[in-house]
Amino acid sequence: MRYYPAFLDLQEKSAVIIGGGRVAERKALTLLACGARVTVISPTLTKKLSYLAQAGAIRHRKRRWRPGDLQEAFLVLATTNDRRANAEIARRAQAACRLVNVADDPGRCNMIAPSVIARGDLIIAVSTSGKSPALARRIRRELERSFGAEYGRFLKLLGQVREQVQARIPSMARRRRILNGVVASDLFTLLREGKKDQVQKRIRRIVGLKGLAIKV
Repeated sequence: MRYYPAFLDLQEKSAVIIGGGRVAERKALTLLACGARVTVISPTLTKKLSYLAQAGAIRHRKRRWRPGDLQEAFLVLATTNDRRANAEIARRAQAACRLVNVADDPGRCNMIAPSVIARGDLIIAVSTSGKSPALARRIRRELERSFGAEYGRFLKLLGQVREQVQARIPSMARRRRILNGVVASDLFTLLREGKKDQVQKRIRRIVGLKGLAIKV
């Protein structure tokens, strides 16, 4: 199967995780970072999940799952160590038209989670379409060596420039030329070398707008 690549907006969306082990913990942390409202359903939790529940970061239902638990979910993640339970969760979730991911069983998923590199707002996702998560992790580690934290800073800078260019320049063609020029310039190198004054000067020269306010 070939999957359609997509990024989900999970801000304030309900994500239900069934299972309270380490896989559930890892997925809960990722979902929280994306702004989801996380509910974990499991008789037991890892220490970190227990801490998150006590702190109010996640909601914990201390019991086994029930079919009604899926009704309000935008996203369902089955992480139990019971394959039959996971299969039933997936069947019911898909019947209710919910997004569902089953740990280590891509055939029962209608969405799968890639291996991810995050550098600020720069997100690079690697997927092997469920064929080999180990290979996806290997590729991710290789990419991590090539894309350092400076890419996140550069993207933040580009976002500021784009916002002001779009607000002040009506011509789409001119905006495109300016933004392509910013990306193609030596700004990334200057930023990585910490030459903030030169970064400001270079942006003003490329963009050509008076009163351009960019925080480096």
